[in-house]
This record gives sequence, structure tokens and C-alpha cells, in this order.
Amino acid sequence: MFAWTRQGGSLAAVRRLESRRSKPRGVFAALAIALMVGACTGVAATPSPTPAATPSWMASLWPTGNASPSLAALESALASPTAAGSPGVFALVMGQAGRVAPDMKGVGTAGSEIDDFGFDLLRRLDATGNSCASPTSIALALAMVRPGARGTTASQMDEVLHSFGAPGQEARIAALLQLLNSQTYYDDSDWVAAEPSATPDHTNKVPVVTLNVSDQVFSQHGMTLLPDYLNALSSGFGAGVGLLDYRADPEGARLTINQWVSQNTGGRIPEILQQGDITVQTRIALANAIYLKAGWTHPFDPKVTASQRFTTAGGASVSVSTMALQAWLSYAAGSGYRAVELPYGGDYSTLSMLVVVPDDMASFVAGLSSARLGQIDALEQTYDVDLTLPRFSADYRVDLAATLQAMGMTDLFSNLSGITTTEPLVISKVIHQANIDVVEEGTTAAAATVALGRATAGPWEPPHVVFHIDRPFLYFIRERTSGAVLFMGRINDPSLKS
Repeated sequence: MFAWTRQGGSLAAVRRLESRRSKPRGVFAALAIALMVGACTGVAATPSPTPAATPSWMASLWPTGNASPSLAALESALASPTAAGSPGVFALVMGQAGRVAPDMKGVGTAGSEIDDFGFDLLRRLDATGNSCASPTSIALALAMVRPGARGTTASQMDEVLHSFGAPGQEARIAALLQLLNSQTYYDDSDWVAAEPSATPDHTNKVPVVTLNVSDQVFSQHGMTLLPDYLNALSSGFGAGVGLLDYRADPEGARLTINQWVSQNTGGRIPEILQQGDITVQTRIALANAIYLKAGWTHPFDPKVTASQRFTTAGGASVSVSTMALQAWLSYAAGSGYRAVELPYGGDYSTLSMLVVVPDDMASFVAGLSSARLGQIDALEQTYDVDLTLPRFSADYRVDLAATLQAMGMTDLFSNLSGITTTEPLVISKVIHQANIDVVEEGTTAAAATVALGRATAGPWEPPHVVFHIDRPFLYFIRERTSGAVLFMGRINDPSLKS
């Protein structure tokens, strides 16, 4: 990609290029935000993404490795777009500010803020079917909007997001992104070092856990972006602004954004933006993509998967493909619920899935918070669990604009003044899509558990518990260090296919 950074050009150089463009027309421009979430995927279903690969439609404009193109070449590329309605190249503009030092001590606070926002959202999402959503993806995308908010727009965003993305949070966000993007994990148990300084060779090895989190802003070229906004993106998110031409080719812009999302979700979400989502009024799109592919620490044996009865939220009895496992797992039984934690990867992974079966789904969700989740964690102990869990999948797409307004983020859709002075901007759509597949080999997840026990003689054995999940349940895929919920949802009927 073209990148005008501190090394490869200057912010002023980009502005000289943009100043030659035609001035925008119209009184009010819409700001479209696409919150794009990566897939929770079954281990054998989809190949992992290859972030290092350069798309062919960018490669022709980046001919000399990492060398930055000249200003003339950049202007020529933007002035001569590909055929209308096709994915096009885009220049990447970076702010002058360097990345802030991550605040690892504050990463738990960032995780709690995301979780409380996510549980507020869960209470407002459709409760009738199977669902999948990523509060982390939604919060990160909105946090990229936050530096452009002023006055009541800013205060409303801070309240709804529980202060995630507020001024002063940049170092915590940087820490969270660093933590999440360090989760890709390989099984090196069979590796022997040839010398003390040697590192494992992962060539041709498939990761046990893959987690990629990506952020990108796409702006109308020719629209002057405020330096403070560009600096906030580069310092907190390490993100730049891609230049597209929504006015001249909205369909090409839509396909370009969709292609970026598809590449960053392993092809699991090929069309986050549908026809009509991008119009000639669109001026900027802020995208976040999360891709997770993880193998269970204790895989289920496919040979013992069998059809079992499941009572749906509506009271019907359906036959579903049900996995079975007996293993030492973190388990908790509290007032009104039972819960089990299924870890992913090996000793170095901090991802897991917490599955909760409430006695009363509505009342449990009504009282859900990060503190409540912490109480479940505190009660968890190690048990020898005889577990059954239905295989399940969910695919969910929603425009969250009305939901966010109902949550109190109203001014965001009528006043956003800190991104550009070229023309007024407002939010028009907040599109979120997520999907998940849970199979015997693995899933997407996050969780943690503690067990205390002592044996007076011989090897210690944990107590035995039977936990057959045969009625509606909640799931939360978490990164345990921060506590951030990456994916969440409720399964009312596993027999429904996404």
C-alpha cells in the first residue's frame, strides 16, 4: 500500500496533493461506519489469513519493495482509478505521531469497559435466535471515531462505551491491541534447539491458535483531515487513513472495503457492506476486523459425537449433533446458573470459551456485567467434568445505528466535528457482522478458571461432575489477561443452521 509516513513523505505533502482536488459540494455529508468482525471458525473449515500478502490490485503501485512512491506517482494513481465498480488502489495516509508505549497495567480496565459495553448491547440484540457478536470489534471501531467527537457527542460516547476510547486511554488501547495480536500460538513441543539462541522454525506449521485484529479508516480523497485526528489514529491504533473516491465511484469504494475485510477475516466475511450501504454522500468508513481460529486444549472426539435431544427457548425438543468430553475443566455452579470453561491452545494461550447455562435466561442477561463475570471466575474450581455440548454455528449481521442511539449515543448521528473542517459529518450506519462455528477440533474463545484441592495420600483427583448442556446457553470467548470478550452470543436452538 502507498504510505505517506514520517519516513516516506509528510502530512504537508499529502495535503498539497489533496488541495488540487475539486472541492466537495453539498451542505451535509454522511459518515458511514462499518464495524467488521472476524470469524470465529471451526478449525478445519477455513485456511488462516495471510496478512503479509500484498493484494494484486495494490502491488502494481508499489513496485520497489518498501520504497514510497513519488507524489506525482501517487497523484497519478488516484487520478486514474480502475474501472468503475471494481476494487481500486488506495493511498494510505499516516499521522505524524508515533505509537504510544502500551500500558499493560491498565489493560484489564480496558477489558472491563469493553465487556460492560458488550453486555449492555447483548440486552438489546435479538434474543429469539442464535447470535454472535464481538463487543471488542465494535468498541475498537467506535474508539476510532471518538477522537473526532466534541461536546455532548463525546460525553455520550464515553458514557455508552464505559469510557473506552476516551482521552487518556490511548496507552491502554495500544496495550490491548498488542496483547491480542500476540496470541497466535504454535505447538513447539517437538522442537529441539540446535543452539541456545535458536528460535523455533514455524515454516509449514499450522498455528494452534490464530488471532488477528486489524483497524483501517477509509476517507474521501480531497477531504482535509485534521492533524489531531490523524495523530490519534496513528498513536493509539497504529492505523492510517486510506483514500477512496466515494463521490465518483461508490461501488468501487464498497468493493475495496469489502476486499480488505475479507482478507483480514480469512474470507469468512466477504461482503460486510451490501449494495446501497455506500453512497455518493459517504465520506469516511472506519473498519475493524477480528479473525480467530483456535484448537481446543482438550479436543472432543468426533467418534463419540451423537444425536441428542435439546430443549429450545420456545420449549420444543429438537435433535442436535452433540459432542462429548471428559476432562479436568474449570467449572462453577452458582445461584441461577452452571458454567464451564473450555481453554484453547496450550500453556502459552490465554484464550478460552466460557459456556453459561442460566436457570432463567432473561434475568441472568439482565444482571450481566464484567463484575458478574468476575464472580463466576472466582467460584470456578477444577472438576473432572463429564461434558456434552451441541455443535453450533451462528451468522449475525445488523445495523447498530438505532441500537446505539437507544443506548444514549444520539449526538453521534447528528454532530461529528473533530475529523475534518471541509464539510460537516454525521454517522449514517454502524454495520456489524459476526459468525461462529463450534466443532470437535476447536472454535473461537476466551476464559479462565481456578481449582483448589488437596489429597492426603496418593495422586490428587478432582471431584466429578456431570454437565450435559441440553437447553439454551450463553457463550463468551475471552482473552484472560485483559478479560476482554472477543465474541459472545446466545444459542437458543443449535439445530438452526446459519
